[in-house]
Amino acid sequence: MSIMPPNIVLTGFMGTGKTTVGRLLAERLGRPFVDMDAEIERRTGRSIPEIFAQEGEAAFRQQEAALAAELGQQSGLVIATGGGTLLAAQNRRALGANGIIVELYASPDALVERLRAETAQRPMLAGSDPVKRLHDLYERRRATYDVLPHRVDTTHRAPNQVVDALLELLPTARPTPHTPPDLMWVRFPGGAYPILVGFDATADLGAWMREQGLTGDVAVISDRRVARLHGLGVLADLMASGLRATLYEVPPGEAHKTMETAMNLYGRLLDGGFDRTSTVLALGGGVVGDLAGFVAATYMRGVAFVQVPTSLLAMVDASVGGKVGVDHPRAKNLIGAFKQPTLVVADTRFLRTLPAREVRCGLAEVVKHGLIGAPHVLAWLESGEWEWPTLVREAIAVKKAIVEEDPFEGGRRAVLNLGHTFAHALEVVSRFALPHGEAVAVGLVLASRLAARVGLADTALAERVEALLRRLGLPVHYPADPEAVWQAMQGDKKKRRGRLRFVLPRAVGDVIVTEAVAEADVKAVLQTLRPGRNRTR
Repeated sequence: MSIMPPNIVLTGFMGTGKTTVGRLLAERLGRPFVDMDAEIERRTGRSIPEIFAQEGEAAFRQQEAALAAELGQQSGLVIATGGGTLLAAQNRRALGANGIIVELYASPDALVERLRAETAQRPMLAGSDPVKRLHDLYERRRATYDVLPHRVDTTHRAPNQVVDALLELLPTARPTPHTPPDLMWVRFPGGAYPILVGFDATADLGAWMREQGLTGDVAVISDRRVARLHGLGVLADLMASGLRATLYEVPPGEAHKTMETAMNLYGRLLDGGFDRTSTVLALGGGVVGDLAGFVAATYMRGVAFVQVPTSLLAMVDASVGGKVGVDHPRAKNLIGAFKQPTLVVADTRFLRTLPAREVRCGLAEVVKHGLIGAPHVLAWLESGEWEWPTLVREAIAVKKAIVEEDPFEGGRRAVLNLGHTFAHALEVVSRFALPHGEAVAVGLVLASRLAARVGLADTALAERVEALLRRLGLPVHYPADPEAVWQAMQGDKKKRRGRLRFVLPRAVGDVIVTEAVAEADVKAVLQTLRPGRNRTR
């Protein structure tokens, strides 16, 4: 019995030569050729621009997803995809399971020349200034193309030369089957929600939303930077599952996590016709998750909420547990609510597009979780050897266990604020110029030093925490005025009866919450904020 060879799937931006090269490659190999766009046109009896105009992009993406699933069950084909086909992770999964996926690449300038006469036939370039639209669309799709396993540059090659390059590549290339994400459930009074963790976990986003009963319109809220990198891909995932989705961008940064931004979003959701059957999906880091969650908790007295965190910090901490809110000028997260998500999807593919500083910020929260309850996570970080899906899963597992025990922060959950009493004050003093993760790193050092100063922990623990944070490239001090930090701490919402509460580590895996800390000891530790000062006593 002969075994049919895997499909060869050519993808890439419009104008890179997928159809022309695909036909030539199929002829050379003696294989059937399928152009997905042409096949959809044949089956529907309409052109792609007509489908877009008459039914909208969502209807086209659904047909595209159905065809991708069908072709992925076959073998021995040469397939040319549409330029946006593989933006949807479920299409990458379907075509990659039994297909060698190769991106055909060309420089933006070459694409402009190739497509100059075709913009009227390209619905994604329709409208004024098609050249600008092309450049913008190219940048928005780049993050998805960059994760594909193989690439051939067509910029300065004739079609037959591209085929030659493909024939050199193919003998060593292999299909890229989808690895199912890890699944864990967070239980809270009255319900539970799933967390999916894995590379390309958003392949399951639309299916899991439907599994959770979310079939209404979806408002995807994201900041401008994340939207440019991942917005089109998430919209494609949702549309491929038959969900109608709209992307709403907000300015990036903690400075915009305000009631003013929330009020603006309420108006936009009303204008978009979103009702109580709709879902708010947060696509971004912790700021976006807090803001979108607050909007979901309060719009029409509450709509369904889905978290798709794109930063490491949000994956391991902010997206889990249901705390949402916006900032007040005098205190961070002063205005908020508990809003449990219906689904969390942590796709570690997004970490590839994070700036190094943001990755380090997320690692500060991973260190925090390791100190609270995962010694093996600290050991991985100290050795410098780990795999992202596993690290993210294990860090989430610490928070999952705690929030299940204490879903509304009535007791045990307070340990998750390890380092945060200091960190939030540092953020306020810096006027939020200090990123949250870096503030947490400094806060962990200060909390460890305070524990040593009051006799709860050995000085070796503070030294270990500081050494690890330095190894990860995180700050262990910040040039703030200690008195200003002390005053900012007085606005901490975790105070009880006017007394500050501190989470202090006694050892790895052993942290306590206490109010029995003298002002003099806190101020003495704050004096070590500046480098070169005494560190523990």
